[in-house]
Amino acid sequence: MLRNGNWSNGMADTKTRNDERCFCCGSKNDRGLKLSFSYPEEGRAETSLTIPEYFTGWEDLTHGGLISMLLDETMAHACLSRGTPGVTAELTVRFKKPLPVESIVSVQGRTTEVRGRTAATEGQIQGSDGTVYATARAKFFISA
Repeated sequence: MLRNGNWSNGMADTKTRNDERCFCCGSKNDRGLKLSFSYPEEGRAETSLTIPEYFTGWEDLTHGGLISMLLDETMAHACLSRGTPGVTAELTVRFKKPLPVESIVSVQGRTTEVRGRTAATEGQIQGSDGTVYATARAKFFISA
């Protein structure tokens, strides 16, 4: 996918399409989370779920990879809500507190800037009591 070591050159001809097999939100992925998203306004996306026990990392704690994936997916949906689908070019996650499995959480994402073929986003995972477990920032390369 990379041409000349440059991500944007490698993505220049890429088109994203929804084949409903996405692990996070796809209805045709038998092993997926099948998340549904709401869009309170353009540039924002939200979802909620109970963290399944099988996503345990350390004892009774949610694996950081799942936390990162949930943030990435929600921020991607924030881009989609603007009509600018894309793929993740950069993702930074800050883990604030350990997230127990079987917790009910909400995940929010928002687009903060669109410049050319790049969208900047931010997101967070929050418990039902308001505790923020993780925050993230990401850049998405907007597909053709």
